[in-house]
Amino acid sequence: MHFIYEWTNDSAITALIAPVNESVFEHLKLTFFPLAIFAVFEYFFIGKIHSGFFCIKAKSILLGILSVIVLYYNYTGIIGKYYMIPDVLIFYISILISTLYFVKNYKSNENQNLSGILILILVWIIFIVFTFFTPHINLFFDPRGFYGIK
Repeated sequence: MHFIYEWTNDSAITALIAPVNESVFEHLKLTFFPLAIFAVFEYFFIGKIHSGFFCIKAKSILLGILSVIVLYYNYTGIIGKYYMIPDVLIFYISILISTLYFVKNYKSNENQNLSGILILILVWIIFIVFTFFTPHINLFFDPRGFYGIK
């Protein structure tokens, strides 16, 4: 998913789900969308038997996103710069954290499928809005020197 935006000649449609630059925020799409899309398929296999599937899934995805942010800013704060290998490892670690949380909790007594779905939709809306109307704070800064879509 990392290069879909470029491969589609900077299509606004692909910007809805794929990173448009190298900012931390845009890279959060790499965590969110595969997990959210997989959740739809997963629902048909295990979600129907647990009434809180989407609530736990939303929590696990948010935990994955938060993991990326916390791990990235901690290691770059300590070292003073970023490197590709730790960045890729952080992605895999965040997916692992998200998955482990979900596996541990998906049978919980949560009864809020609708709230989980609404949270996931809200996060998607946030990605869309901030991709096209980018705040000028560090989370959204592309190290190549710009914010948002170039």
